Amino acid sequence: MMEAKSDELLPGVISSINVQKKNKERYSIFVDEEFLIGVSDQTLLKFNLTKGDTVTHALLRKLEREEGRFKVKSYMMKRLGSRDHSRKELFTKAIRKEYPKNVIENVLDELEEKGYLDEQRFTENFVKDKSHLNKWGPNKIKAHLYKKGISSSMAEQSIQQVFADKNIKELLLHLVLKGKRRFLREEDPYKRKKKVVDHLARKGYRSSDIFKHIDDLMKAIEQ
Repeated sequence: MMEAKSDELLPGVISSINVQKKNKERYSIFVDEEFLIGVSDQTLLKFNLTKGDTVTHALLRKLEREEGRFKVKSYMMKRLGSRDHSRKELFTKAIRKEYPKNVIENVLDELEEKGYLDEQRFTENFVKDKSHLNKWGPNKIKAHLYKKGISSSMAEQSIQQVFADKNIKELLLHLVLKGKRRFLREEDPYKRKKKVVDHLARKGYRSSDIFKHIDDLMKAIEQ
């Protein structure tokens, strides 16, 4: 329908460019007093469109491509406004919105180039948040970062930096004392210890750290 209408109008001269009532950052372009296309202020500036300019079919296609790209960029900037994301996260979310893959990749490249998308920053913040707020251990954090597309080397580097300042024994002690009542309901000492080990492993702590401190942890529970 739109394509048939543009065939009738184009090539044509822009008769007016009006700010849209519902969104002051978007403009309606009219050719020969007929509505042709709505564009963002960025698209308008990029193509330097003014009243009296001639719009061809080729120019309209460029405007449509730019508007498609603008929608993807706006969507991603909104996601980044709520929290940092990895590139893979944003790509997956954009694909679910059925945006074109080539446009998604192009916008992601731009966001990385301009610093809006920074996987190093995302990784560091993720490790800090999950270790501090959720009390996750290195293994669980690394596994989740891998799912988000973060390389093993980047994840390991950030994990080492964050956990270098942490007392692993105190972290383990906090977790087992928090579940003390639940652990003490198990009367068999061997099964109780296994429950503690399994719990700490699920939280993502390395077996070497768990078994290094397990005797002290069991004593703390039983006191």
